[in-house]
Amino acid sequence: VVKNGKIVGYNVTGNKQWISNGGVADLYTVLALAPGGPSWFLVERNMEGFVPGKHEDKHGIRLSNTAGLSLDGVYVPKENLIGEVEGRGLLQAQAVFGYTRLMVAAFGLGAGWEAVEQAVRYSQQRIQAGGPLSDKQGYTHKLIVPHAVRLEAARAYIEETANRLDGGEHGLQTEGSIAKYSATEAGNRAAEDAIQALGGYGYTRDFPVEKIKRDIKITCIYEGTSEIMEMTIYRGRWQEHLKTRGRYYADIADRMDALHDRNPNVGARSAGLALRALAAVMEECRLQKLTRHQTVTFKLGRFIALAEQAYVFSEAAAKEKYSESVRFDVQAWQAMARIFARDAALAIAAEGPAMVLGASDGAGGLYSAVNMEEVQAAQKGMTADMDLVAAKLKQTFKAK
Repeated sequence: VVKNGKIVGYNVTGNKQWISNGGVADLYTVLALAPGGPSWFLVERNMEGFVPGKHEDKHGIRLSNTAGLSLDGVYVPKENLIGEVEGRGLLQAQAVFGYTRLMVAAFGLGAGWEAVEQAVRYSQQRIQAGGPLSDKQGYTHKLIVPHAVRLEAARAYIEETANRLDGGEHGLQTEGSIAKYSATEAGNRAAEDAIQALGGYGYTRDFPVEKIKRDIKITCIYEGTSEIMEMTIYRGRWQEHLKTRGRYYADIADRMDALHDRNPNVGARSAGLALRALAAVMEECRLQKLTRHQTVTFKLGRFIALAEQAYVFSEAAAKEKYSESVRFDVQAWQAMARIFARDAALAIAAEGPAMVLGASDGAGGLYSAVNMEEVQAAQKGMTADMDLVAAKLKQTFKAK
């Protein structure tokens, strides 16, 4: 809206969907296309032409109001343009994703752990074949221990990213995406298997795990779906791979080797193997121009998240003092770090060449570069570490 040659306001028309608190809020931030590009505006509930939609009947988080918004020629005064300059909306959104996605990551972490705790406590009370389920490897090593490990790896990455933000670093969009992707996917899988762990009871509303599963699923969707996270992670780290001519992850792997020399108990050697395998896979993708395939970029995003969690978890487990949120002793947390690093290395070394071969005519020297023989050798001790973690989980979360 122009008066006397100057912009005095904007008429905003359009629809928004899946807005948290959309039906009850008094003030909204709306991203709209202004003449100068995408821009954020403050829209007030009582503005003419603004109509909140009905509350959506959702699968989970049912107490959270979620509604669509309709804007039909809503006049927004110029002073409601956030930042006072048009065209900065996407940059402003990107600037906060490192924070908001970290917040959603914490949701996934907390809900996932609650599901695991429920399963651990139940397993100590449920007697089958003469003993509690908590003493049976087929139960604990499939339905409980892997999820506890993945959640603690996500915790280490979340806290590392949060500490960097608190220290004054800005952006960290890739790190925020890794944290969200890893924690929410791990939490969702943990909740799914918690239902399985409780059997028929888990499928009833008398026990909380079915509600946790319904509530946690949204964390894999809002603030960017898991697929958007995979793409974002790939884009961020692909640029680092290109700029460093393939040295980005190789240099971190060297750091892991040095850490292993100082402390061989935290999985740093396996983390280094995961990082080197990742660097080799990414370089083969570059040489064969395989990132033209979207499915390759998504898989690279997952590999990157695994490798980065592995090295961050190893570094965190090597510290003299853990954060107050860690509920396990040094022995347990270091075992978890070892388990996660082994899993990450094996996944990347096995699936990376398969991905390349599936998208090309050959994998070149990639099979040798991922060092599968050493990755497999590093699996030694896995069952003993899982036994240890299973025992520590029983000690930490006793049956009530």
